[in-house]
Amino acid sequence: MNRKIITLLLVAIFTNFGYAQSEKINIKTEHLLEANYLQMDDFYLTHYLYIDLFLRENLFPEASSKDVSSILKALKKYVSLENKLDVEIEKPGKRNYLIRFAILKKEDGTELLIAFTNWSVKKKEFEKDIKMENDSYTRWYFLNGNKMTYRKDMSNQNDYSTMNKSDLANAYLFDELSENDSEIESTIVEYLNQKDLTVSDKIMANLILLKYQIFKKENDNVAKQTEHLTELFEQNKSESNLRGLQVAFDATKYQIGLMN
Repeated sequence: MNRKIITLLLVAIFTNFGYAQSEKINIKTEHLLEANYLQMDDFYLTHYLYIDLFLRENLFPEASSKDVSSILKALKKYVSLENKLDVEIEKPGKRNYLIRFAILKKEDGTELLIAFTNWSVKKKEFEKDIKMENDSYTRWYFLNGNKMTYRKDMSNQNDYSTMNKSDLANAYLFDELSENDSEIESTIVEYLNQKDLTVSDKIMANLILLKYQIFKKENDNVAKQTEHLTELFEQNKSESNLRGLQVAFDATKYQIGLMN
């Protein structure tokens, strides 16, 4: 299945060392100058980072939309090649969850956004003394203009010629190539016009179309497509194989809330 599409009003107390955001979350940076260095579309920030840093590994699934949103806003404002951003999330009864965001520029000019954490995948726990830039659960993404791409979604990691139209549209949406974005909608429509699709095929394709509409900020279409998908799930609620797609749809609705 395609990567599942599964929010912190900045109430900040500014100091020379960073700012405290809430009782749960503290965001720190050495320089509180708003660089606005990161130019990627909010669609990619909300899609990748919410899933990878909150849902995956069950890291912080209880995060509110305000929690996630303020971290993403601070990330976009303060992280640059010269400036890292540290986030500490209080975990009652557990060691706190630490995230460090940094930008790396490779010799060939390629830029990466990297998120280091203190989560040990092997031990399944947050570690106190872990070397976050070496031994921890880490996610990294290629930056290219307004697109942000996970390494496995890069065009050179996939053979587009072997994909069906649904997977191809999804690949176009999440790869680093902006020139194929204009083909996403027509590719999905062509796929949905096929007569031999299963219910899960139809729902997956409609989810990709919804993601594209979110990316394009087509708010009216997003509302209509969300309603359409809700009806599809209701009509097929007896189908036992749609649970994963329902989770993906719920996360996509959460993303809509983040972007609003």
